[in-house]
Amino acid sequence: MRLFGEGRTLPTLRANEIRGIGLSDSEILASRLVESFDYINTFYHAEPKLDICNPGAAWIGKNDFLISSDVFEHVPSPVQSAFDGAFAVLSPGAIFVLTVPFDQRSATTEHFPNAKHFRLVDFDDEWLLVGKTDAGTYEVHKDLIFHGGPGTTVEMRFFSRQAVIAHLEAAGFIDVQVHDQAVPEYGIFPPHHEGLPITARKPSLNA
Repeated sequence: MRLFGEGRTLPTLRANEIRGIGLSDSEILASRLVESFDYINTFYHAEPKLDICNPGAAWIGKNDFLISSDVFEHVPSPVQSAFDGAFAVLSPGAIFVLTVPFDQRSATTEHFPNAKHFRLVDFDDEWLLVGKTDAGTYEVHKDLIFHGGPGTTVEMRFFSRQAVIAHLEAAGFIDVQVHDQAVPEYGIFPPHHEGLPITARKPSLNA
């Protein structure tokens, strides 16, 4: 809807002139997007690699859309670098589609606010996060929250809805929308809960 101004189903699309990238999109989504667009699914740990917090020059300013489904809650602090990276990889007028866990809390909850560098350690069948602070001291955290199993999927934060919007605007995005409306034709009905899809646009050159 944000690309074309109206809802279209993927099987009807053959828009190979529209370039997009995903951040570790699920295979069921990626396999359909690649049939409809000039689309690449990227990864942090495998080829084709893309570190959204520090994207390389090959990715900058070349994409008409970016999809990030439940990724930004896992990136290292400061999380603003991920929002800035998303802005950087998009071309003028492009669309960012984002989901993260959020609710109406007053501020984002950072689980490890002081750990600027960290390692996950499996110690006697218990996962620990060992973090090093800017002061050079170490912290050990347990009772970690993982999404999809232990490893690099550890939850670093739980967002405030208003904080997500503020991060997007700080990166330079405009027309930020939280999609909390019912869309019965796609099986989306209220009540809605946390983690609603958010879209935002990079300003066009003549904006």
